[in-house]
Parts: sequence; C-alpha cells; structure tokens
Amino acid sequence: MSFKKRNVDQQPKLPSGSRLSAYNGQLLISTGVPSLDDILGGGQPVGTIMLIKEDRATTYAQLLLKYYIAQGISSGHHCAIASRDEDPEEMLKTLMWLSTTDKDDDDLEKIKNAHTDAESDRMKIAWRYSHLKRFETGVKAKSASPVPQEQLAASGKLEESRKTADEPKPYCSQFDLTKRVPPEVLEEANTTVMQWGIVDADEKNQDDYKTLIDKVRKVVLDGNFSSAIPVAPGTPRHALRVAIHSLASPTVVTLPAYLYDEVPNVMKRIEHIVDAVIEIESFAGDPIHNEAVYTQNYHGFFHVHKLPVLNSLLPPSTKLSVLSAGGSNDLGFKLRRKRFAIETFHLPPEGGVVTRRTEPPSSATTTVKTGSNRDDEKKENKGLSSLANRGPKKIGGGVGCGSTPGKVDPLEF
Repeated sequence: MSFKKRNVDQQPKLPSGSRLSAYNGQLLISTGVPSLDDILGGGQPVGTIMLIKEDRATTYAQLLLKYYIAQGISSGHHCAIASRDEDPEEMLKTLMWLSTTDKDDDDLEKIKNAHTDAESDRMKIAWRYSHLKRFETGVKAKSASPVPQEQLAASGKLEESRKTADEPKPYCSQFDLTKRVPPEVLEEANTTVMQWGIVDADEKNQDDYKTLIDKVRKVVLDGNFSSAIPVAPGTPRHALRVAIHSLASPTVVTLPAYLYDEVPNVMKRIEHIVDAVIEIESFAGDPIHNEAVYTQNYHGFFHVHKLPVLNSLLPPSTKLSVLSAGGSNDLGFKLRRKRFAIETFHLPPEGGVVTRRTEPPSSATTTVKTGSNRDDEKKENKGLSSLANRGPKKIGGGVGCGSTPGKVDPLEF
C-alpha cells in the first residue's frame, strides 16, 4: 500500500478571522468580547444560533450585538443586519472600533494602586501566601489591534501597510467604546442591511418572520455561504454573520424576554430551537439590588442558560473555559469607559473594609479599663457558673437514686 502526500492546494482553507476548536475541531468565530468567547469555549461555532435575552431597562444586549458586528467587519466577514426597533444603518454608524492602546484607564489605576499598596500587602498577607499567584476574576484583554488599511490610506501610510496585506485577519480584536468606526471602513466592508421598506400590496398579508427568513436564505445562497452546495477544491471560503435585533428569528439574536413572562412556554420553545442562550440582568431599576454593596463593582448578573454542543457530549467550556465551567459559575458584568467585561461575581468584604486596624490604648485609659475588665470577668464567671448549674432538676432536694443524705452519691457524675 502506498501513501500519497496530500497537495496543499487541495486542502480546505479556513475563512479569515476563524480558527478550529481545540476541543472538538469545530470552526469558531469570535463574538468580539474575549470573556464571552471564553464562556462559549473559545468562540461561537459556525452555523449556530445564539440568543441574547434583553434586559428590561438597559441596552446591554444591543451592545453585545454591536461587538459581534464590529468583530465581523474587523475580520473581513460578510455581515447581515436586521432590526425592527432601530435603523440598521444607524447601528452600523455607531459601532465601536479598534483600540490603539493595550491598557484601559481602569487597568492603569489598578497598576498604580498595586504599586502603592505593595508594602502594606506584605503586612496584611501571611508570608506563606505572599508569593502565590493572584486570583484572576476575568479574562485578560487582547493586545491592541493593528490599524486597518483604510485609515492608513487616509494618513498616507498605505505603502508601509502593503507589506502586511497578506497577513491573516485577527480572530478577536480589542475595541474601544469611545471610538467609532470610520466611514471609509464601512464603505469597504461587506455588509447587507435587511430591512422592511415600503410594503407592496401583495406583501401586506405576509408574515414578517417569513419575509426575514427568505431574505436570510437569499443572502446565504447568493454569497455562496451554504455548506450544502459543493465548491471546487482550493476555493477560499468566507464566514457570514447574521445579527438580528429584537426579533425571535435566526446567528446572534436579541429578544425582549420580559415581554413573554405570561407565556413562558413560548420562551422554552425558542430556547430549545437555538444553540446558546445567555441572559443579561442589570441592576438598574431594580430596588432589590440598587442598595446592595456589590453594585459598586458590577452593573448586573450574566446568566448562561445554554451552551452550544457540537461533535461532543459536553460543551467545550467544561474543559477550556476559565470563567464558566459549563455555565456553573456565578458571573457578573461591568461596563467600563472603554470596554465591556464579564468577570466572576464575588461579594465585597463585609462592612466595606478590607482590613481591620486597631490602635493601642493610651496609658490614661488603661487604669480605668482594668477595673471595668475585672468587673466584667466576675460577671462572666458568674454567668458561666450559672450556665453550668443549669440542668435537669433533681427530685428530693438533690438526693439521687440509691444515695443517702449527707454522703456523696457514687453514681452522680
């Protein structure tokens, strides 16, 4: 039997901005949030649908949807956007864009505080724990993303970027919420806006969901994204991202779940259809959590109800996730000035004070306290003796069974 070496040109090429899972070999794409990728087991598998349950008073679900679209534009993917509540064109214009610095403002403050409190930590922490690794509650942010060619062309540095034109697209970029996507990038990006314009007379009686699904099917077939259609060996494949805002239809879908509280069976059916279900529970507008101490560190809870399971019996997060081992960990999210982060939820120290500091008593007050301490000790001794004397009452004035008056009972313990 002879073995032939496979030709490199005949091997299937991965789409730009994607990678294979180390757990089950599934093709993954990034959601734009490193902590959410960690919860999903490295990223969202291609061909799956993730449902994001919206919060009643905030728009954090829409923020995650924008992260998803911005990552698709950064990775060179085809993005299809549909929304009934908001204009998809406005959603594209208000997308966040790539960060140019590796450090966040909050991270810089933490580093400064760590240097100033280094000496005090030596006294607070036991010597045997001083050299151990600190417990990390979140996933470290990615390094700063390179500047795209559109911005370099505007600044006259396109010739320098041609050397790196053949480099692969980033899998997960770092975005800055204070920056907006440049108009040049939106013009070069491959996006499709699926919106309902003027309805014809024949389409008045049609269902909106059926119209949306037909438009998604058309985008898939026209862009050659279907895996059922065979392609020639060596043909480069591309990834399609479908972002649907506030609709219960098919890859990232946001849904106002609080509107279906009276009919929970509808939500159960939708959760059964999709592959992943996450929920955002904000502290805003909740009287129970508004006065809690942990609201200073977190903005809400992050619930994981369902994770995608493909080519395996268990979700990849059970082996690969740092934050959520199969969704069993308590998670919370915080919205910083420049980024959105999901971390392990933990309560602050009781009373809000990390360490308890006491001052030695002065010499003038020691003499006064010694007398009072003696009185307190006498009272405590009396209280202990009274507690020791308490017990089952003896019949016959303290004389036990088989004992004689005036003598110690040998059976008395």
